[in-house]
Amino acid sequence: MNRRERAAEFEYLETRILQQRLDMGHALLDWRDATAPIDHGWQRLMQWRAPLVGGFSLLAAMGVRRPRGTRAWLRRGLSTFLLANRARGLYRLIRR
Repeated sequence: MNRRERAAEFEYLETRILQQRLDMGHALLDWRDATAPIDHGWQRLMQWRAPLVGGFSLLAAMGVRRPRGTRAWLRRGLSTFLLANRARGLYRLIRR
């Protein structure tokens, strides 16, 4: 290989690398857009991590002492959560 061929090969490789970097940048933006809802949900979960751990610990302690009462509280809590979720959905539907 002479100098001219080597310079041409070098230029070609540099151009190819630059194009690959640009493609990777666009792919990264697409990836971030695609995973944004998951990331948002994870951030929300991590925001409530300490209260959730404390609540589950308390629930486990209650379950050891009084299993029937704990089941009743779990049913009430689940019903309340589902009712609140349904009410929130209806509110959003009405507000449109």
